[in-house]
Amino acid sequence: MMKINSNSVIKSTVTVIWLIVAMTLLSEVSGPFKSLLIQIGSHHWIGKGIVSMVVFVVTYLLFSKSKEPESILSGAIAVVGSAVFGALIIFGFFIWHFVSG
Repeated sequence: MMKINSNSVIKSTVTVIWLIVAMTLLSEVSGPFKSLLIQIGSHHWIGKGIVSMVVFVVTYLLFSKSKEPESILSGAIAVVGSAVFGALIIFGFFIWHFVSG
């Protein structure tokens, strides 16, 4: 049975958070990119989810041999910080998009 590497999970999670932020913004400003996501999964949200799952698995496998951290606290902070900061970026983008017309 494969032992889960927490360092790899943390790195993969942070990578996917920023990938989702980038794909969200890009799909709002690029019709062709949004169309590509639709082709992948019949709706751009589903396409984003499929791409995210694939990237998570690939990055997990790439980092799976990395050394386990002494404490996962710094990794947890990185995950939460990425999620909060990424959400603020998306929220700010949509506020700017709404205000600028």
